Amino acid sequence: MPERNYRRILIVKPSSLGDILHAFPAVAALHRAYPDAVLDWVINPAFEGLLDYMPGIEHRILFRRKELGSLKTFFPAFSALWKEIRKNRYDAVIDLQGLMRSALTGRLARAREYYGPACGKENLAKLCYSAKLSYPPDVFHAVERNCAMIRKIPGVKECDPHYMLPVLAEKKRAAEQLLENAGLTWNDEKRLIAVAPGARWETKQWPPEFFAEVMRGIAEKTGGVHFLLLGSPGETLLAKKVKEAFGNRGTLSDLCGKTDLGTLVELIRISDLLLCNDSGPMHIAAAAETPVVAFFGPTYPELTGPYCERKKVFQPKLDCIKCFRKYCQNRLCHRSISAGEVVDSALELTERSEKS
Repeated sequence: MPERNYRRILIVKPSSLGDILHAFPAVAALHRAYPDAVLDWVINPAFEGLLDYMPGIEHRILFRRKELGSLKTFFPAFSALWKEIRKNRYDAVIDLQGLMRSALTGRLARAREYYGPACGKENLAKLCYSAKLSYPPDVFHAVERNCAMIRKIPGVKECDPHYMLPVLAEKKRAAEQLLENAGLTWNDEKRLIAVAPGARWETKQWPPEFFAEVMRGIAEKTGGVHFLLLGSPGETLLAKKVKEAFGNRGTLSDLCGKTDLGTLVELIRISDLLLCNDSGPMHIAAAAETPVVAFFGPTYPELTGPYCERKKVFQPKLDCIKCFRKYCQNRLCHRSISAGEVVDSALELTERSEKS
């Protein structure tokens, strides 16, 4: 493709938390290629705070999926989205979601060119693109796929797939204040282990008793460890179950539901390790360079696993694994990982973290 002089670009990537973080390296490369261009982003309101960690984004256009999915609220929500997208004229719209709704959202914009995945999740979405972005068949992880696609944009020559979330001083202070309010006095001799037991799908979520068993094992094998329970307001009951199953085997602070996205990022960054399912916090840990131990069942860690070096992914070797089911009566995978093996890996990762 010939060179372009893009002055205003619209990114369409409304959700989810992990998907947005997977797009950060590609958008950062786009920003480096066009440092004077204005970048706007269509995003779900729940994840808007993530864009604080992506320099160069001028305007956030909120994609209110819940309201758009209800007949009662569709028309006012769509009208607001239309008006925001039509405020400016774009040189290019880049849909990195690859769904029909994201492709149609991009088409609402007044633009010269509309880019989208050549191998999107929904084939009809390709009808909305004036240029399709492809990636080699041997590129599997979502981060690397996004980077490969963004290199197809005229003017983008390099794309480093590793993107570390910058430290936001205000959010760091808020995280430290939360720890102080929880009565946690911290020093370098203690290990801080964050635990995020929630997940979007039932099949992705290991039992709270399993998390508690791993935590007890860690506490018994090492001294000076403190656990932080993290999660959304909707996961407070789950965190309570973990806390009850954990008992009085060590020190624990339940901060579930008490953080915004930025504070969550900084708490995970402060931590020596994150223990979690295949979930949004896992991707935060990878982007904040915090070692992570993650459990995978119905999904592919090769595609959406933690994109970092210091990690350990546990996935049982079962015939039914990687089924992509959101519900399962059997849940054999949740009973097929040894808590003791997880404990050993967690301790090894925290030891390597201390030495690095």
